[in-house]
Amino acid sequence: MQMFSERCWRWYFGSALNVCGVRGRENEVAVKEAEELWPTGPEVLITLEEAVQMAEEMSAPPAERWVARTISEKLIPSLYEARTYIEVGQLGSPEIRLGISRAALEAGELADVDSRYAPLYSKIRVLAEEVAIASRTS
Repeated sequence: MQMFSERCWRWYFGSALNVCGVRGRENEVAVKEAEELWPTGPEVLITLEEAVQMAEEMSAPPAERWVARTISEKLIPSLYEARTYIEVGQLGSPEIRLGISRAALEAGELADVDSRYAPLYSKIRVLAEEVAIASRTS
């Protein structure tokens, strides 16, 4: 026995639900396959740019001089080295992993000294994971 008519049921629960199943598949949500959610080259580049921007913001004048020097002379150049290979589509190149690893090493040392730099280290680790996944799928 149906307590509400279909019209009331839809109004009561919202039009996105088809609880009764009376009208077929009109309200189904498209489900993406896992492979469609894996990062691609352009998405990896966006993450890299976000990491560079974060690093530049952290090395701004209120930062200590040695921190700014470490970021500007070691960390950012390492990320730009990786960026070069990502831009030309060579996601499997070892230079990408090496550049990101060097950047992660510097960010990790900064985070060990001061926890304010932990988000930068985390962002670079996410970048490393995205590169690893994108290189396997391309």
